[in-house]
Amino acid sequence: MPTYEFFCETCGPFEQRRDHRQSGDPMPCPSCGATARRVYSMPDFNVTSRTGKKAQLLDEQGSMPGVAKRPQTGEASPASKPRRVGGRPWQISH
Repeated sequence: MPTYEFFCETCGPFEQRRDHRQSGDPMPCPSCGATARRVYSMPDFNVTSRTGKKAQLLDEQGSMPGVAKRPQTGEASPASKPRRVGGRPWQISH
């Protein structure tokens, strides 16, 4: 059964689990017994932008250990290769 929110004029808001067929019916307040009306609110969805999802994925991947590979004989190490830095490296999500 889903949980619905109600508002009592005397006691304030409270939640109650009810059958969906009774969702719009008035509910007696559990504290004072007065009739309380149902309060409609937005569902609790986690909405994340594409940039936010990408940042979350990078954060999760950063916590995973990586596989280190030793350079083969005659191969330059990655540290000795020049790095190309383009754009604005201080701006992560733009």
